[in-house]
Amino acid sequence: MEINTSLHAVNLGNRLILDGRPFIGGICLHDTAGSGSHNDTLYLQHPGDGRKVSVDFTVERDGAVYQLNPDLVNKCTFHAGRATAWKVGNRSFRNQQVTKVLIGIELVHRANPTQQAPIWPADQIAAVADLCFYLCAKFGLDKTQITTHAKIITDGSRVDPRDFPFSDFWFYFNKRATLPAVGRSEAAGLADPLIYEVVAGDSLWGISKKFNRPIEDIKSLNGISTASNLIRPGQKLIIHK
Repeated sequence: MEINTSLHAVNLGNRLILDGRPFIGGICLHDTAGSGSHNDTLYLQHPGDGRKVSVDFTVERDGAVYQLNPDLVNKCTFHAGRATAWKVGNRSFRNQQVTKVLIGIELVHRANPTQQAPIWPADQIAAVADLCFYLCAKFGLDKTQITTHAKIITDGSRVDPRDFPFSDFWFYFNKRATLPAVGRSEAAGLADPLIYEVVAGDSLWGISKKFNRPIEDIKSLNGISTASNLIRPGQKLIIHK
């Protein structure tokens, strides 16, 4: 999987700041209910009808992935917000806060899905799984933090992504998880480093075992003294480049 970064959304906001830093609390999947073509991506990049909508990524039917938000850490897009709710641990978010803490992925899909065959191509499903796995690894998210617009809506007005085959999605996602940690980004065709956010109870020894990386390599990448094993919750560690 390759990520195309040639298009930038014109509608961007600022992520919610918690504990003094931008917060990313999950991934939300939608479908475009549009033309089912690249035009859906172009619309979300720059809506011609004046709507202030946008999304962090689109995944097209051939598996092409477009990143429309060039600054995922600090900027958010407007993919959800009205009548929405999301909870991460003991933190609860509602309405406009939700779009500020979730990464939005739009799956390019026709308004009338029966007019396309197959309804969900295997290349598209696999690309969504690869992208979600990559984002979970990059931002220290758990697979339980992958949700859908249908699940976060509070008034029942949304059902997207419609009839998405989550059994196939999880097959591809879990297949990616069986790869050695050092090879996961490379296998997905991604050049970004693997980043892990430290949580309470973590130790360098445990993190090195989790990702199958020598402690000294992790220390070297993060400028940690060879004589120290001190890490703190919220700290973001480069696991490999």
